[in-house]
Amino acid sequence: MVKNVISIIDGEAGSCGKAKVIGEIATDKNIKVNASITNCMPNAGHTFVSNRGKKYVFRNIPVSIVCPSTELFIGPGSAIDMDIFKEEYENVKWLLKGRKIYVHENVPLISDKHKQFEKEHIKSGSTFKGCGAVSAHKLMRMDDLEFFRGYKNAIRVTTDEWIDRLQEHLNDPSGYVLLEGAQGCDLGINHSGNRPYTTSRNVSTEQMAADSGISLHHILGTIMVIRPFPIRISNITRDGRYIYTGGYGTGDELCWSQINIAAATGSYPFKGDLDLLLTNIDREYIEYLYQNTNPVYLRSLFKDREVDLDNITVQEALELERLMHKSAGMRVYVSRILETPVNRNFFNQSVISDLSEETTVTKMERRVFDLDIHKLRNNCRLIEPYCLYVNFFQHLDLELKGMKGNYEDIYILKYIREYLSWLESETNVPIAMLGTGARNGERIKIKFLYREIEK
Repeated sequence: MVKNVISIIDGEAGSCGKAKVIGEIATDKNIKVNASITNCMPNAGHTFVSNRGKKYVFRNIPVSIVCPSTELFIGPGSAIDMDIFKEEYENVKWLLKGRKIYVHENVPLISDKHKQFEKEHIKSGSTFKGCGAVSAHKLMRMDDLEFFRGYKNAIRVTTDEWIDRLQEHLNDPSGYVLLEGAQGCDLGINHSGNRPYTTSRNVSTEQMAADSGISLHHILGTIMVIRPFPIRISNITRDGRYIYTGGYGTGDELCWSQINIAAATGSYPFKGDLDLLLTNIDREYIEYLYQNTNPVYLRSLFKDREVDLDNITVQEALELERLMHKSAGMRVYVSRILETPVNRNFFNQSVISDLSEETTVTKMERRVFDLDIHKLRNNCRLIEPYCLYVNFFQHLDLELKGMKGNYEDIYILKYIREYLSWLESETNVPIAMLGTGARNGERIKIKFLYREIEK
């Protein structure tokens, strides 16, 4: 029995940068990736950014398409929206270089009725892309359910053809087979402890293997991707409705201004930290910010309550300033509210780099939380990864953004080194890599990322 399958899984609530890690593995010239399998659905996007800054977004097609020699599979745990799939295919088809994408015969098609069903029945937060509804209809063996029939080089294969082709790679000790994860462990429907604020299925290596038709005896190990500050999707839908999408265990909900300022100062954010800063909240300036901020941003900040600009908090004022600049397309700006500089490289002004993110699919701003170490520890116990890949490491210190090299050769603040030691001791899992930016290769190496294939 050959053990050559590596799964890449999100250890939190999604958006930890799995595609970056998958892309780095697939483009690593020191190893060989023979095959890669996804069971993804179009409710989430997976973003890979090349060394030159070219951005690719994948929703069904394996990220490993960036490796020209890897055979590509879309498993029966997937669901396809043909309009989305065609657009995705056309955007990345030049990466195929004549290859085929093998799509299992039991991949269902999402229709408008599935999306509408979710809008009418899901009240706990969703992208409303029809993924949960089509999965339910598949389980119920609905007669009117349609299945993928093919599109150009994406061809439908029977179960027999799938098993035969996949087994060739599973029994080949010359290269790896990747299982490309979707969503995150804290969105799993059964073991996350977050129901009903979850996705529509389990999120685990075992589930990925089962969906792909792979025996667990072929699993070599799992790489778990995490981030210092987990995220959840917005409570505001694109049409302006407020739907609570869940918290993050005992982790306090933070705001992006806290992340931005802590990263600039090289400190760790905590609840109430912005109230300790010296500020100048000018009523006229606050009114200007309020009048020039996107209404959707305003609703995400103030929810449904009446806004009293005369009694605005420091955190609300800083968030309003950030969101006004973001509304104007500015991700770097000088704060007029902060009286004391927060940057180590600017001595007389507070230059803010806005690190906030939007979801790939809905384009709504993500919510950000402090880490609940108990949840992460549980996820590590359930998955048993052999290493952690800590992405978004620059959120702990903006000086490290885009940094490359070996851990021992790079100056890293003492508190951050202690933080990493704490993570390892609490999870009992070694940290292999620190992702410092979106681009391929922007990472700091601590340990070797791969396990050797076992025969």
